[in-house]
Amino acid sequence: MTGLPPLRALHYFYQAALHSSFSVAAARLHVTHSAISHQVRQLESWMGKPLFVRASGRVKLTSHGERLLLSCQKAFNELTATSEGIRNGLRHQLNIACAPSFLAQWLIPRLGGFYQRHPEIDVQFQGIMDVDQLRSEHADVLIMSYEQQPDEDVDATLVTADYIGPLCAPRFANGFKQAADLATLPILHADTRRQAWSEWAALYGAESQEHSGKHFDNLTLGIQAALNGLGVIMAPRLLVRKELEDGSLIAPLGFVRAARATWMMTKQSRRDDVEIALFRHWLGEELLQQ
Repeated sequence: MTGLPPLRALHYFYQAALHSSFSVAAARLHVTHSAISHQVRQLESWMGKPLFVRASGRVKLTSHGERLLLSCQKAFNELTATSEGIRNGLRHQLNIACAPSFLAQWLIPRLGGFYQRHPEIDVQFQGIMDVDQLRSEHADVLIMSYEQQPDEDVDATLVTADYIGPLCAPRFANGFKQAADLATLPILHADTRRQAWSEWAALYGAESQEHSGKHFDNLTLGIQAALNGLGVIMAPRLLVRKELEDGSLIAPLGFVRAARATWMMTKQSRRDDVEIALFRHWLGEELLQQ
């Protein structure tokens, strides 16, 4: 026996339970009263529990029937909305909050694949990164680096552990062999990640470079500066995979694992919303290709 009862029996039960009447259900489904009765009995046999109390030609739900009605309402309403959306080509919006650096360096280069697979979903972005954005539903999805798994009311899917390291253009390769060489090199900082150098230094066992060098408003600008030979930037490996592969950036000292990870978060009660589930599935597939 499978875990799901016959769908026709569920459909007939739903109409009968919704209207507390086999006759009304029969009229709405354009079948006979006996057909409704037969399907309900079949469902009760499958469940091993009575779903209706029958008395004096009237029917009333049992406690098991009431539970099943609530479940059917949720399932059939979601099926109806999804089916109508597919049939009518309705667009659905998904609001994603994430760091501009993650958006520019990782997400946008891959987002065309998501649009191609799900053209009915209109993805919007915002730069405010706060778990409360999920709780207030000002954002549907939040992607951010976080030191611990969020509270129980927030569903968190691990995107990747964070690995960080100093990066520079190949022109610096000859003069950058060890951590001590950083004292002679131009250092770049992203103001959105002010503790990046001191964090790396503590993990690597090197002297921090947090007080010297040029500052940029965000990490994306810092990475661009490094690409153009302006100095050495501290950045997560996740955001520079393409540049490392094509050789436009190098990581002479490699990467160390940070005490945090990047998570995809959503409100726990919305974990199974269709658009959120589709994005989570796509994101997981993209990460498997890394």
